[in-house]
Amino acid sequence: MLDLKLLETFREVASRGSFSAAADALSFTQPAVSQHIARLEKQLGTKLVVREPRGLSLTEAGTAMLHHAESLLDAARRAEDDEREHGGVHIPSVRLAAFPSAAAGLVPMAFRELRAAHPSLRLKLRILEPSPAIDELCARRIDVGLVIDTDLDPVPTPDAVELIPVHEDPMLVALPAGHPLARQPEIDLAQLREEEWLLPMDGGTCPDSSVILRACDKAGFEPNIHFQSEDYQALQGLTASGMGVALIPSLATMSLRSDIVLRPVAGDVPTRRILAAVRRKDDNMGADAAVDALRLAGRRLTLGTDTLAAVA
Repeated sequence: MLDLKLLETFREVASRGSFSAAADALSFTQPAVSQHIARLEKQLGTKLVVREPRGLSLTEAGTAMLHHAESLLDAARRAEDDEREHGGVHIPSVRLAAFPSAAAGLVPMAFRELRAAHPSLRLKLRILEPSPAIDELCARRIDVGLVIDTDLDPVPTPDAVELIPVHEDPMLVALPAGHPLARQPEIDLAQLREEEWLLPMDGGTCPDSSVILRACDKAGFEPNIHFQSEDYQALQGLTASGMGVALIPSLATMSLRSDIVLRPVAGDVPTRRILAAVRRKDDNMGADAAVDALRLAGRRLTLGTDTLAAVA
């Protein structure tokens, strides 16, 4: 009889591509993970994993076993849920992961919709950037993950993951309140070519910087980057101080300082495409309801974009 704990360890190793990453995810030591894989291989009488200089790969038997492991672990989870339900202790839940600006601007509205439509549904939120959210989704530790898709940074997703459009999140120009362009109704990015720029962290796990750099390139210049941070509140504060100008997604402006102004971008507006990542063929009422609520919240935010962009 196969040990589900060994299968869970094998799934983590296969999905994360290393023993050390799997150990971190499972809160095990690396030797313990290695022992689990060795025990599973001994039980099956075949090699599942091949160590390589830059990680590991699955053998043909390992690839086949991964599909079986997913099915068996999913069946075990469903059986456990059914037993709880029959025992009267089942509480339907949905586990959502969102990156920080979506957690601040999109998720609260979606959660209000969910509570109204499904009052018995337990909602759980984790703050994760898109790439870790995909990993957690594949490991079945979340049910829905919010991710960002851009032309330069398309979301890499396994075949088992489906991406559903949720919201188009436009970038807004953030200027100090006393900036000469602050009174314009909209800003052509080419007008900011001589400014110092404040950007999200380039090369981080959230691809906002690629949206901004591409927008500046299309406007005919490379921004003079003065400071970078993944904290949009910090970028707002530094903009207010006169250190530079910034492009900030509308979702990150829900808490807006009074000493900066936001203006829409003239012409081709740089935009983040926000998608909900879910597992394909996963019969999960909570996940379906969460995606519906997120899409409704996205539509409502879109209808309110003009009002938000006009905030001074």
